[in-house]
Amino acid sequence: MRNIRKKKKLNPRKEQRTLGEKLLIIFIVFIFIISAFAIFFAVKSLFLRKDQNTNMINSNSMMGQRLSKMSFTSFDVQLAKRLMDKDNDGRCDSCGMPVEMCIDGGELQCSMDSRSSIGKLGSQHIHADWKFYVNGKDMGYRLENLAMDMSNMNSPLTSSLIHMDKGAPTPEKTGDLIHMHANGVPLWIFFESIGMKFSKDCLMLNSEEKYCSDDKNILKFYVNGEPNNQYEGYVFDDLDKMLISYGDKSEDLTSQISSITDFARNH
Repeated sequence: MRNIRKKKKLNPRKEQRTLGEKLLIIFIVFIFIISAFAIFFAVKSLFLRKDQNTNMINSNSMMGQRLSKMSFTSFDVQLAKRLMDKDNDGRCDSCGMPVEMCIDGGELQCSMDSRSSIGKLGSQHIHADWKFYVNGKDMGYRLENLAMDMSNMNSPLTSSLIHMDKGAPTPEKTGDLIHMHANGVPLWIFFESIGMKFSKDCLMLNSEEKYCSDDKNILKFYVNGEPNNQYEGYVFDDLDKMLISYGDKSEDLTSQISSITDFARNH
């Protein structure tokens, strides 16, 4: 006869214990998985926050980073305060940061202000040739002497953003070129930085020399051979040729325009 083995029945208590052990194991595994996920996301969040903080620090550093090895002159500092801190509370009117921080970053206008048009110091370096006449007389010598006197960047009258350089290589003379070391710097800043004023109506060389348009004489401004009505608000482009001329309304400016040099191409 074939031996038939009877299936051994488990003790109900033992079977219940075995089921409880399985549930316990499942619960432990579930807790382990949840804990692993929690640890993973905690670590990820920690590193993400660190990266965000680092990026924020780097971003703030970039905001305050000067783009040039040059630094602001005392004129630039005073002008920056005048433009960014009109209420004189020591903070930028637009972003609320200490105005000195903006200045240290090479900002003449707040870069966070959508109305800002002047870039940071070092955001570009371009050159333009120009001539400057009063009653038919070339005033280049005045610019040359002025550039020599104000070549010291610690002078209260001169700007790192827009200026003339001394020691120009022959045949170029000091004053033949005007340099711009930031985006969007208008001519009025240059003239103010050298103690002069230039507008549509008047050219003031000093407190005693003022040439204003009247019935007989007129102040004219030409760029690349064409009349330009922007005057002190003009922002020159690289290689521009500019002429500022005060004199008789009927005066022919052809020879003055032709006298503008072409040295910017060498820089």
